[in-house]
Amino acid sequence: MKVYQVKIEMKGSEPHIWRRVLVAANTDFHELHQVIQHVFHFRDNHVYMFSLPDHNLKVTTDEETLEVYGEYLANREQIEKTLGALATPFAKEQLAKYRTEVQRPDGLFIEPYVEPGICFEYVYDFKAQWEMVLTIEGTLEDYALNHPVLLAGEGAAPPEKIGGLQDFQDFLVAYQNPDHPDHKGARQWGLQEGFTDYNSEAIQERLKVWRE
Repeated sequence: MKVYQVKIEMKGSEPHIWRRVLVAANTDFHELHQVIQHVFHFRDNHVYMFSLPDHNLKVTTDEETLEVYGEYLANREQIEKTLGALATPFAKEQLAKYRTEVQRPDGLFIEPYVEPGICFEYVYDFKAQWEMVLTIEGTLEDYALNHPVLLAGEGAAPPEKIGGLQDFQDFLVAYQNPDHPDHKGARQWGLQEGFTDYNSEAIQERLKVWRE
């Protein structure tokens, strides 16, 4: 089985949060989303979107984005004519957005769209804006295991309900400092939400159980 070596980095995280995994070439985008959910211990409660600029493609569960693209396809000639005639920077920007292909993730396999060296982005929860950069670092042929494998990583993943990166960084300050006035509350909330330090064995087990 062919697999890709993928590095997944959380944009803007400090300290840097990243994971390196092996993912089968016959993985679809929804399964890739699931891999990300498991390695960052998210709970899959929100919409998400992959953006692949090299292919002018967005892959998403966001119904509004899918609907807008569907309306463009149904009225392409009129939209192209109207925005093209305006010829303003705004009109050109809107036209470029309309022309970006939008697909649903289920059944859309990653292999035609990725290769070593390519980078693309993933956003989970449009409100919290958990943004990731995925880099395809290489491939392996004749891989034996039938589930994704964690190779390396750093940084505790933020609890999904924390709100966003700045909220997470504020939480860490309180969580890690016994002298902080909010330390006890941060510890209690973290325990309630299942927050832990980076644990490669737990991540590995989640990936294995998910595919069994």
